[in-house]
Amino acid sequence: MSLGIAYGLAVGLLALLNIGLVARLAAFRRDFPTLREWEGPEPASWPKLSVIVPCRNEAAGVEKAMSSLLAQDYPNLEIVAVDDRSEDATGAILDALAVKDSRLTVLHLTDLPEGWLGKNNAAHRGAARASGEWLLFTDGDVVFERDALKRSVAFAEAHGLGHFVALPQFEAHGLLERAFVSTFTIALAIKLNPSQLCVPRTWAYVGVGAFGLVRREAYEKIGGHTRLAFEVADDLKLGLLLRRGGVAQGCLTSDGMVRVQWQHGLVATLRGLEKNAFSGCEWNTALAIAAIVGVAGAALLPYLPLLVPAPGWTLPLAFLAAALPVVLVAASARRLSGGSGIEGLLAPVGALTLGGVIAWSTLLALLRRGIVWRGTFYPLRELRRRCVREWGMSAKDAIGWTPPPRPRRRV
Repeated sequence: MSLGIAYGLAVGLLALLNIGLVARLAAFRRDFPTLREWEGPEPASWPKLSVIVPCRNEAAGVEKAMSSLLAQDYPNLEIVAVDDRSEDATGAILDALAVKDSRLTVLHLTDLPEGWLGKNNAAHRGAARASGEWLLFTDGDVVFERDALKRSVAFAEAHGLGHFVALPQFEAHGLLERAFVSTFTIALAIKLNPSQLCVPRTWAYVGVGAFGLVRREAYEKIGGHTRLAFEVADDLKLGLLLRRGGVAQGCLTSDGMVRVQWQHGLVATLRGLEKNAFSGCEWNTALAIAAIVGVAGAALLPYLPLLVPAPGWTLPLAFLAAALPVVLVAASARRLSGGSGIEGLLAPVGALTLGGVIAWSTLLALLRRGIVWRGTFYPLRELRRRCVREWGMSAKDAIGWTPPPRPRRRV
């Protein structure tokens, strides 16, 4: 096989993969309403909802986030904020808010039990204190519109769900930061396919740290956070366990009803993925290398004809493979992070940066023989041993549900 034919096949395959991803995302946007658009019945009586908020060193944003929760119009609400060994004013801010509103309970954790990651222990302890029929796991920097919780519980109850995820809008303020965040969310969309959650016995699942609404019965059915005690990607793996455990799972875009600033600036965003990127490969070095090569190759392959001669018939394929990521990143930046769309021009840079983050996360964990998270070192051997592995579970118990039609737009 000649080099030109091999290149044509490679770039053609890349173009097909991009077309498939565009079609998948477009189908989800076309077939499902957003949380803001959905109009449906309210429960005859509102079940008690407990919002569990693990916090560590969140003084910069926790008051705004908690105030948005306390301003909710949900009629049967309790909030359990867990101050996880904070070294700043987080605990004092939470205590001051609790004095003003009895719906807020604050737990102060001063130590970390053996065999637990800090955030997972905080979520576990918060769930144990909570008394609601529904549990919402969120973070200490997430901001909600006033009726976000009411709409979410109503949607989950109306469709018989045991787990509901509202995809948040990410607040990113720089061009490069928005381009990278958009690239990351698109890469995650390769792994997750929310439109398939309503189809039984599929491998689809979803989980987001900013908004994971779980029926207590379903949470206890899968063992709660006990099974996730040493899992870095606890939000994703919670969704995995629920889906494989036969719990009906749904997902809608929040359309800005749930907002979070992932990190403060591009550098902080990249540093924040130091612990996560390798965990996304389930601590498998070979899989991480494949991901790095795949991401970097997808970013650079379409531009190879600019550097070396290539047969003319490959140029349209290369153009298509290069143009589609630009469109995807532009659309994602506009919808998910308030961008103008010009971020799409930085799609190759965003992809190369993502590949670099995976490489750095992997190298750092291997050199340290572990990771540092929330000020605590966790050994790599234990992270690998106790990892909840995606491909070790069958999808035979995954059940479906009937999604609502997308509302017609008024002319």
